Amino acid sequence: MGAVVKAVPTVLSGRTDRVAFAVGVSDTPTSDLFPRVRRVSENEALDRTRRDYDEVAELYDDMVRQGDQVIDALSAGMINAFADLVRAGGSVGAVVDAGCGPGQWTDHLDRAGIRAYGIDLSPAMIAIARRYRPDLRYEVGSMLRLDAGDESIAGILAHFSLIHTPPDLLPRVLTEFARVVEPGGPLLIGVQITDTADTNGWVPYDHRASPAYLWTLDALADRLREHDFAEIGRLRIVAPAPGKPPAGYLLARHDARSNE
Repeated sequence: MGAVVKAVPTVLSGRTDRVAFAVGVSDTPTSDLFPRVRRVSENEALDRTRRDYDEVAELYDDMVRQGDQVIDALSAGMINAFADLVRAGGSVGAVVDAGCGPGQWTDHLDRAGIRAYGIDLSPAMIAIARRYRPDLRYEVGSMLRLDAGDESIAGILAHFSLIHTPPDLLPRVLTEFARVVEPGGPLLIGVQITDTADTNGWVPYDHRASPAYLWTLDALADRLREHDFAEIGRLRIVAPAPGKPPAGYLLARHDARSNE
């Protein structure tokens, strides 16, 4: 019997008006949940995620600003490695923080000397990001249709933003990433992960904010390879915080040679 990852509310720092998205484990068998997972249209998926994050944007920002020492340190390490690859590539293009939320990592990249801008489905999230850094470029947008020319982007950061993408839509997102990223440009993906998944490498995730999916790192790396992104390295965070699922990062490079 498999376990389904389930998110439950928890109070931040004793404040009953601020709720974070901690994660526990449901006793519901995985096999019982899979039949209830249905295919959703692109518009339905995008509208649901946009609406859900608009509703919790301020609470989510509070959680992000409070931070998690372990996750933040490891995230910064991977994002700094990503930034080093961007610099080494010598690109004149910008980096896209895809699903930037309140913009904390767009800000981090900018302070590291990387020209970056953020996009997010949620207008409320973009408003928060602009509030903190009005000098940076933040736009409401979708990872399915990036406002960028072919091979014009130096790299893409997708920091825990792909978890809400239905698995049947993920290939379209990765196809779009491959379209806009320059040959040799890096892609860094951060996700919550699982070791227990169906044969496709993912499992439903009852995320507090919006429906989500956990992937195995191997399955996600396979998807990247199918879309011309060659894995460079990975990081697995075994125990990010009590009650939370493991997290992982995949760092890859756009291998345009596979298109030749």
